Amino acid sequence: MGTARGNRVRAAVGTVTLTGAAVGFLSGCGAGGNENDAREVYCVDHQDKVVDENQCEEAERSGGFVGGLPFFFLLGGFGGNRYSVGQQIPARYTGVATRVNPSDRTARGNNGLARTGKVASGTRISGGLGSGGGSAGS
Repeated sequence: MGTARGNRVRAAVGTVTLTGAAVGFLSGCGAGGNENDAREVYCVDHQDKVVDENQCEEAERSGGFVGGLPFFFLLGGFGGNRYSVGQQIPARYTGVATRVNPSDRTARGNNGLARTGKVASGTRISGGLGSGGGSAGS
């Protein structure tokens, strides 16, 4: 009787350990493996319309504005969608995205962007602090 009970306890411990390891492995894989959760960056105008990345590069040199209009790097998950110049990014994505002023080197670095220079729209971002909503450096 003691032997059978001992085997059941060992089997239960083995199952829990394997289950815990599988959950840890799967959560580690899910951190960046899901296309819908990927963080990307787009250069956008004040209406969240994708513009040529040269606009953000120029805004970097002039305090975030070009011709009196603000431009931003918009960082977030965009549901696996890719946007081209001229396309409006839907509010369901922009509402939870992070906006970064192109001229704010600290905010750029904190959000996984190069601190200076051109950043191509559609680039995947890794690292950084801004993985949620709000405005950083705007």
